[in-house]
Amino acid sequence: MAIDVDCVIVGGGITGLMTAVRLAESGWRVQLIERDLLGAGATTSNHGLIHSGALYARWHPEIVAACRQAQLAFRASFPDYLVAAEPCWYFATSKTVHTYQTLWRRLGIAYRPVDRRELGAVFQSEGRDVAACAIDEVVIDTRALLAVLAARCIDLGVEVSVGLTADQILIGNGRVRGVRTGEGSVRARWVVVCAGIGTRDLLDRAGSMVGAELASRLEMLTAYRGVLTRPVIGLEFGWPALAPAAVAGTVLASRYGGVQRTVQRRERWPVPTAEAAALDRELGEWIAPGVIDHADPVAWVCSKTEHTTRDRDQWGTCPNYTVIDHHRREQIDGLWTVLPGKMTLALHASREVAAAITGQKQPLGVNSGPGGDPDHARELVGKSPWAVHQEVQAQ
Repeated sequence: MAIDVDCVIVGGGITGLMTAVRLAESGWRVQLIERDLLGAGATTSNHGLIHSGALYARWHPEIVAACRQAQLAFRASFPDYLVAAEPCWYFATSKTVHTYQTLWRRLGIAYRPVDRRELGAVFQSEGRDVAACAIDEVVIDTRALLAVLAARCIDLGVEVSVGLTADQILIGNGRVRGVRTGEGSVRARWVVVCAGIGTRDLLDRAGSMVGAELASRLEMLTAYRGVLTRPVIGLEFGWPALAPAAVAGTVLASRYGGVQRTVQRRERWPVPTAEAAALDRELGEWIAPGVIDHADPVAWVCSKTEHTTRDRDQWGTCPNYTVIDHHRREQIDGLWTVLPGKMTLALHASREVAAAITGQKQPLGVNSGPGGDPDHARELVGKSPWAVHQEVQAQ
């Protein structure tokens, strides 16, 4: 049976949920469709860092101001879902740190040089050319954030449909007509695609040319048992990056700017065991004893999808957000594609598309309440890869 709504949002990550909240607050009837559980793509698989922009000062200064705005808005909108953490240490060779200090001063980013004697709390720095600066960053509990956004959606009357696949965007006479799913068609005059790696398939099947401009890459992360009181991020290409997870006693590790495989479609990707072993070995050389336990690491890969026609760096990454109006691009009225680039920029991306659709000015922050039951909504949220592993081990 066809259902009539004003807008269908395809994709239940942070950006899709924020867009749904904004439209529903403007009085729109909204249905959000997610093929899995909410956030089961990249959102629940990442560090949960909301960046100040410090990391991007050298290669992507175009997003620094937006990151700073977003970090303030996340703090104000979701104060109860921040992970307690000390200021992040950005570390690199002394020459690279000096370069970043110059850029940070120019961009107005406050930092504190870390005394070399302090580094021993986290690093095996003896005999290494390594320096660090401390900068305030935000780590957020992504599962809790997804749950509170889902609860807000439900409270506002959004139809949140998990485990439902969007098979086809329906278009007739140059205008969106709705979305066909495995359970029937949903009629709508507007469709917003926030489906991450699933975006290209949907656009290709709709006859859009924009899908060819999207690229997805795989990032490998590893979870360790351990205690880390702050994020630590290498500024050299391929150096380690670690952050405390929302679950106490868990540390997440990856690389900054490591070479990443590109993919086009969602599938089950094997963990590159050689890469995981190399990261584990380097962490053993870098990280002080007692910070992480190397006995039983859990590694996985997750995808990041970006629009490749703007601000692409020498490694092929494009962390800026993109909002595409398909009417302007290819005369398909009512169809929008949204890519946040980084979770940090989901507030900007959702604000821009909601303002364009409704014609109403939107604040950057999102109202997370009152109303709704985050504990009930948590059942709709995907689990992190390391939590799934722990459950399997327990069985």
